[in-house]
Amino acid sequence: MATKALRKRTVSEFERAALPHQIEASSLIKSPPLHEGLSFIKKNTEKGGGYDYWANVPTGGSYGPDAEIGQRLAEEFIAFIGKHHNVGNATLLGSIMLAMETSATRGHKIGFMNTINKYAMAGGYVSQLPQDEAQEPTKQTSDPRPAAVLKLEGLLKEAAALLRANEDLQIAQVALNEHGIHTMYKIPGFRKHDALRDKIIAYRDGLRAFREMPIETFTKENEDQIAADMYEKHEDALREWKGAAPTREGAIEALKLFTEIDVFEGDFRSDDTLAQTLRLAALRYLEGLEGMVA
Repeated sequence: MATKALRKRTVSEFERAALPHQIEASSLIKSPPLHEGLSFIKKNTEKGGGYDYWANVPTGGSYGPDAEIGQRLAEEFIAFIGKHHNVGNATLLGSIMLAMETSATRGHKIGFMNTINKYAMAGGYVSQLPQDEAQEPTKQTSDPRPAAVLKLEGLLKEAAALLRANEDLQIAQVALNEHGIHTMYKIPGFRKHDALRDKIIAYRDGLRAFREMPIETFTKENEDQIAADMYEKHEDALREWKGAAPTREGAIEALKLFTEIDVFEGDFRSDDTLAQTLRLAALRYLEGLEGMVA
């Protein structure tokens, strides 16, 4: 009943918002019955009819495989409404969401909805592009800096390449200023304390353990709490990080985790605060290396 009411209300709103010629064009697009066009929708044979919008969806046994199943079914859904974009299918997602609330696993939900979010984000981006402004070709300009600065920059890059190619020298970094060159060597076995690096490692370990847990471990009552205890608390700690990465290793780990973030895959909650924190931590570390090589 709730699903039918939602679909009826949403269709009405859609029709009021659309232009007459758009409604007419959409109405002409034929769509197969939902249970024939989408593998996860089944027609109810009981009295009352209608559809089961999340039917017989298998579970992969744990969060990761379930997220992949959700992603695959979302891709199937996107392809279907893209091919059959009529007024009726404009409200289909709401019915699927309501059905998922009662019968989908956490992995199903995250994988499905984050994939939908990916396409929504792409559509939103396109909708914000300038319509009339032609992009001018980028003009190449000469570097305005003094020749001495450019030469010094080239020498520093060459020095950095030499250090990377000769790690056996055990040189940690080289500082250069008007008083001379200062070389700092690595001490075997020494590892500087780095809280950011440790938080990232704890987050990765917790997330890996969560994804490897058998599906039987989870219930609707304990799933969110298990996630919070195993990895989300470490994710929250990372979001609250302020300032630069304390060490080169921490900056590297921050950049690695940043490249692993995919807001469409479900391992991270979908706002960008964590990505921003990791970017700034690495950037501020690099800014602190001014005047240094390696």
